[in-house]
Amino acid sequence: MSSVLNSGPAIACRPCSTRVRPLLLALVFMVACTACDAGERNRPGDFDYYVLVLGWSPAYCNIEGRERRDDQCEDGREHAFTLHGLWPQYERGWPKDCHISHRPFVPQSVIDQMNDIMPGGGLVIHEYRAHGTCSGLDPERYFATARELYQHVAVPPPFKQGDKPLELSPAEIETDFLTANPWLKPDMIAISCRKGQLLDIRVCFDRDLAPRACGVNEDQRLLCRLNRVSVPPAIRSDR
Repeated sequence: MSSVLNSGPAIACRPCSTRVRPLLLALVFMVACTACDAGERNRPGDFDYYVLVLGWSPAYCNIEGRERRDDQCEDGREHAFTLHGLWPQYERGWPKDCHISHRPFVPQSVIDQMNDIMPGGGLVIHEYRAHGTCSGLDPERYFATARELYQHVAVPPPFKQGDKPLELSPAEIETDFLTANPWLKPDMIAISCRKGQLLDIRVCFDRDLAPRACGVNEDQRLLCRLNRVSVPPAIRSDR
């Protein structure tokens, strides 16, 4: 005697709506285009201008550097403007971590040469991988270019003297730099702040290293919206 297992009435599957297919195709197309655009925009040597970033070391150390035990925050170092980086920029946006044909290795000799203005081998290595690879230059030429521009910018006296903090507006900081660097114009420089303190100064140069107007990336209204910022003193600590 045979028996048949009754599992209930069969459930018919409705065919997928044809409306789903165009949506899926559109999604795939958008993802593909985003990937292609990222590839097109992150090609070594393909950028519009440079922004030189001079970091105010006392503020960086106050905000996060000491907690991270960063080399530049060690006692005995002069805390003033350091070279944070030289960043290739588009007129809107910027490239980063560009693909090059070989590993983005920074020789120890280059790290040692930059130590006086760019303390910390980790920072040197990071800046080349993230930004230097997009310049189209090898590490030696990239950091030589960065040093040349760093030395071209004169630091105003208020940032080299005294052991007391300053309270300045971004406009006052900008005016100090314009006075110390007659070749600068207001649209070539921007001030960045974080947690109420001066974080960095950004100066823009074209691909031939001539000063030029900054793009929308350096919009002062976005980089520092405060009316006044604290500027911790640049002093040498020998504790």
